[in-house]
Amino acid sequence: MKCPVCKTVSLHSLESEKLPQRLICDECGGQWIKSFQYWKWLKAHGENLPEKPADEGVQLPVSDSTKAKLCPECGHFLTMKKVGHGIDFHVDRCTTCGGIWFDKNEWEILKSRNLHDDIHFIFSSTWQREISAEENRQTYKKRIEALLGQQDFTKVKDFKEWTAIHPKRNTIMAFLADMDV
Repeated sequence: MKCPVCKTVSLHSLESEKLPQRLICDECGGQWIKSFQYWKWLKAHGENLPEKPADEGVQLPVSDSTKAKLCPECGHFLTMKKVGHGIDFHVDRCTTCGGIWFDKNEWEILKSRNLHDDIHFIFSSTWQREISAEENRQTYKKRIEALLGQQDFTKVKDFKEWTAIHPKRNTIMAFLADMDV
């Protein structure tokens, strides 16, 4: 099987007791995990580990190859999906055979955040909707901050957080909405 990124380099097998069997590219450092190997590993892995915060994960360089890639197993195009959850790269998967491609260091970063046992969820519409919703929230926040300026935005944000937990929140909001007072 040839590397989907390098195209001419052959992948070689790498086995480990604690990780799924992988095919590695010595040129780009990418890893291919066959679908059945991932599911076999996931079943043996046991309980799904809780996700760790972004600041607890390892910081490694990733060259997220965004060019179209062909599956090294069946030749179909790989589908690229955002990981999200504070991770800026994409993971590629074949929708035909289910194999997964990780560019160099992507698996290690996912493992450090305990997201390596959630790979199958990354490709779900629910996961992708959550990422899209979070991106929309961040875009909206940046837009409001640009309109108000950083100082005023900070004041409004602090006030918003205070009112969110205040026992008389509804009264405060009603007072703010009443333009005649």
